[in-house]
Amino acid sequence: MDNSMDKDIPMENVQGLPPLDTSMLPIFQRYKVENEPWIPDFDTWSYLNLRADFDLAAAFAKMFWPDFVEVDGCVILQRNYSPEAFAEWMQRYDGDRRAVESMLNHVHIWDLFLNSPKDVTYSAQLYEFLAHALIYGWKQALQDKHPEKRFVFTLRHGYGPEISFRQADQV
Repeated sequence: MDNSMDKDIPMENVQGLPPLDTSMLPIFQRYKVENEPWIPDFDTWSYLNLRADFDLAAAFAKMFWPDFVEVDGCVILQRNYSPEAFAEWMQRYDGDRRAVESMLNHVHIWDLFLNSPKDVTYSAQLYEFLAHALIYGWKQALQDKHPEKRFVFTLRHGYGPEISFRQADQV
């Protein structure tokens, strides 16, 4: 895959999301066709009302507004942190805290949704939209928890879109 779109995005350049084009959502389109006779103004909220539940909504809230731990000058996604992994990456990267943050905070968008239907084709634009939505949510959560720090977000394309973040300053 072409990596020419790989980029670092300074925190101040993360400005929100473009409108969601629901034509990128094949299952949404199925639900819309099936339910428009009784829900004429079918939209994303209608879709969520029919397909999701409280458990799923709460879990997604934590994905888009995650918890963080601060260890040895590093800010790490709590779900990705373990003392053993942190020590291993600190050794592997010779104490380069920003490289360790980038490694431990990276997430492959494809890996978040392994149970997506195999008979549905999703567009690269949808993956990109989700990557930007996560980056924006993480930015807000990081600003809330660490207002004194600045972060850089990374969007790479290899095994699908991959996002990460690290502090902007060198320690």
